[in-house]
Amino acid sequence: MDKNKFLDQLASGQMTRRQFAAGLASVGLGLTTTMTFSRGASAADPKDLVVFTWEGYDPPAMHDAYLKKHGVSPTFSMFGGTEEAFQKLQAGFVADIAHPCVEDVVRWKGAGLIKELDTSRLEHWNNIFPEMLTLPGVVVEGKNYIVPIDWGNGSLLYRTDLVEIQEESWSLAFDERYKGKISMYDATPTVTVAALVAGVNPFDFSEEEAAKVKELLMKQRELVKFYWNSSSEYQQAMAAGEIAIAYAWNDGLKALKKQGLPVKYMMPKEGILTWTCGVVHMAKGESGDDLAYDFLNAMLAPETGKFLIEDYGYGHSNTKSFDLVSKETIDDLGFGSPSDLFSKGVFETEVSPEMEQRRNRLFEGIKMGQ
Repeated sequence: MDKNKFLDQLASGQMTRRQFAAGLASVGLGLTTTMTFSRGASAADPKDLVVFTWEGYDPPAMHDAYLKKHGVSPTFSMFGGTEEAFQKLQAGFVADIAHPCVEDVVRWKGAGLIKELDTSRLEHWNNIFPEMLTLPGVVVEGKNYIVPIDWGNGSLLYRTDLVEIQEESWSLAFDERYKGKISMYDATPTVTVAALVAGVNPFDFSEEEAAKVKELLMKQRELVKFYWNSSSEYQQAMAAGEIAIAYAWNDGLKALKKQGLPVKYMMPKEGILTWTCGVVHMAKGESGDDLAYDFLNAMLAPETGKFLIEDYGYGHSNTKSFDLVSKETIDDLGFGSPSDLFSKGVFETEVSPEMEQRRNRLFEGIKMGQ
């Protein structure tokens, strides 16, 4: 991708966090690159609200209620991943609001980065899907530290005209009949998939269990055409018929259906993968509580959810947001029954530093054939 084009897309807010990492690599920028955009102000005032979030989460439509009330957007600073965000905050970067995922909350709280939420000041708190309020990390020691906002799934997307299955299972990603027709995500969720097929806890497995996971991944390595970084990679290959099966997020289903392709998004018997992120109130913020809660309320508003669903293909925590979106769009994303997805989902959760290293080492070794 041309560097100027990449930066233009980034500034316009039309790039999701999932596309960001691949875009950085293509233009030769490092993952620690941080860009700040302020709509309506040329420089950040120390008292302005500073929001530290994923790339692509700064469009006005995503905080419209805040913009209408104050006439200007907050100052946005961007990160490409929550590990990068954590390290920058630990190094002294000051923000009022940040956007980690639920599995990050315990670590961030332990580091003194975030403070307890006053849920009585959150206008739409009672409209959040109940299942999301009970996720590990949403409540820590009986207190709320994160407002769940965005969520989505990871599953297998497959061409129904090219694939025949008896039952929906993650084992399809290891089916030798489709050698050279499979694409998996170039990240540790691929390890999670293998662990689920092996029948072990994907977020806490022993060295002995790791051997079972490795065996499956080594088998899969010979079947995979490529590991993808950008969702456009597998979508283009699937549209061309080069692959028939891919690990995908919900947006892939919508994109390929729009092209008229016969595709289906799997509900694996072992459980569909589900991720959840949200916004937190930073302990060292300088803007004051009033601005912070105005922004939290804007992110939680159903209109924000409508934009997130329609433009990014992600789910939103406010149940009312789904009332604003057409049934066709919701069905195309596989969100017909969010509660059903939650009940059958395998939620990404916090893992110990040792476990995270084990998962990373395992996957990197597989890619090298070791």
